[in-house]
Amino acid sequence: MKIESNPIYIHPCAGFVLLLLAFLLTGCGEDKETPKFENSDMIARVNGETLDRKALTKEVSRNKKKYRVEEEGESLSKEKLIWLRMDALNQMIQEKILLQEAKKQGVELEPDALEIEYHNIRQGYEKEAFQKILDFQENTEKEWKEKLKRRLLIKKLIQETVNSRVSVQEEELKRYFDEHQDEFQKGEQLRALHIMVENEDSARDILKLLRKGKKFEDLAREHSLGLESESGGDMGYFEAGQMPEEFDEIFDLKVNKVSDIIHTPYGYHVFKVVDKKPERKMSFEESKDAIHKKLLREAQETAFQAWLLNLKNQAKIEINYDALETIH
Repeated sequence: MKIESNPIYIHPCAGFVLLLLAFLLTGCGEDKETPKFENSDMIARVNGETLDRKALTKEVSRNKKKYRVEEEGESLSKEKLIWLRMDALNQMIQEKILLQEAKKQGVELEPDALEIEYHNIRQGYEKEAFQKILDFQENTEKEWKEKLKRRLLIKKLIQETVNSRVSVQEEELKRYFDEHQDEFQKGEQLRALHIMVENEDSARDILKLLRKGKKFEDLAREHSLGLESESGGDMGYFEAGQMPEEFDEIFDLKVNKVSDIIHTPYGYHVFKVVDKKPERKMSFEESKDAIHKKLLREAQETAFQAWLLNLKNQAKIEINYDALETIH
């Protein structure tokens, strides 16, 4: 994999908690002298910019929900509380460093980028569902939108500074394919036609019409509520496990046979199997895109971690440990 930058030392510590401890307590750019803070509301400084108690307290509260570490009626152990504080503080420091780097490099969002992303996300939720997410995260809509803006800025920074410099060569794809043959196996596939109706009586009427010689495709166009009804119910090829488990039984059907009625929460279904493809090994050409995505993602993650560590090592990070211990 080609990374268009000089090699950067990658932190050898594998354990997540140990990595947090190493970062917060023993280095990664932290000031070696005892830092002075004007008051206990200042939890840390990152290159001169402060992180306050209110923000960290809120992040620790969110972490308790996110990691489900607090049992009802029980207090947190000292170890869990330390871990929650450090995880929250590490994330806040990391975000601050990345936003500072974005500002330094002049990275800015396109004028409508935030509103477009915000609109796209909101469209995926009913109003009440979105409000529940805000409540769970202890966010107002304004705070959530501001957090989204920060995420988009950081995403753009990483894309321009790290991901765009990483590439995977053709010979690496071929080598991975040759060394991982067991990953590129296609299971048995079948092609089926599908009719979905609201109730069992309608499904039985469909079976009667099929026995009288009516074409499955015509009945699908006339009666099916499925998305593929306009194409005669054609679902294309799929493997077992790619559809709801209730449909697995149709793999036992022979070609041109019709299934019994299958009931799911969505309705009542009838299938006709029109073709089958046996299990086989995939060719390199079939596998290449998936391999490329996998190796590129791994290469980008390695490059990102190295780049981020370098930023942390260059940053001046001061932590108010006395104030940190009072966060609950």
